[in-house]
Amino acid sequence: MKKSNKKGFVLAETIAVSTVVLASLVIIYTQFVSVNNSYNQSFHYNNVNNLYLIDNIRNFIAQDNSLNKLVNALDNNTYLDITNCSNEYFLEYIYCETLFNYANVKTVLFTKEDMTDLKAEISDTSYSETLKQFIKRTNNSLEDNYRLIVEFNDDTYATIKIKI
Repeated sequence: MKKSNKKGFVLAETIAVSTVVLASLVIIYTQFVSVNNSYNQSFHYNNVNNLYLIDNIRNFIAQDNSLNKLVNALDNNTYLDITNCSNEYFLEYIYCETLFNYANVKTVLFTKEDMTDLKAEISDTSYSETLKQFIKRTNNSLEDNYRLIVEFNDDTYATIKIKI
């Protein structure tokens, strides 16, 4: 009677199965990280609540007849920081302050739709790094319109076009 030694076969089988299981876990992990990053980005960038709030700001600018003042001031600048609701731009600047406070706004920028110059210039400003990243990730358009970019106090961001 001869004994068969199967220890080598069991070891090879264990290594092969371990390799398949490990490769499957790595693939699942990378997919999870990708989905999780997409979810975090969709939560922080242009979520529904923020789009409604920024639409209210856009409607206020249109009803206050401030758009022409903002467009004229933008001719000499790449962007305008209108966070302080200056009476230079707004007739109803007190309502503007109330609206921005209600919307929990940290920063409001008014710029052209073509943000090529803004993307190049924003790195040298004192704005938060996350706002700079949001601006750089925003799709660029060559249309002759304008855009509002808003940073909220809860570190979320939104942008909306303003057509003339």
